[in-house]
Amino acid sequence: MSRKMALRDEPAEKVWKMPRWMEPYRCLIGNTGGNTIEDLMNDHETNGLNNSVLSALIISVDSQITLLHRMARKGMLPGVDPETLEES
Repeated sequence: MSRKMALRDEPAEKVWKMPRWMEPYRCLIGNTGGNTIEDLMNDHETNGLNNSVLSALIISVDSQITLLHRMARKGMLPGVDPETLEES
């Protein structure tokens, strides 16, 4: 089997969707360059070599999402119960 065939048979990557508990913080996530947060989080093709500006936006948004997850797990976000966090 060729490498191309094997790649086509692999399951598609999971699509990231903003969890409900994170929605109140959507407006606070900055530096999206006019892109949606979901578009940036689901872009697995862009890198520093083919589009350095978009890559920087993706890294920025990913860092903010990671920070929200960490704060939620530590109980630092009002109204978010760390025991019942839903993951997308």
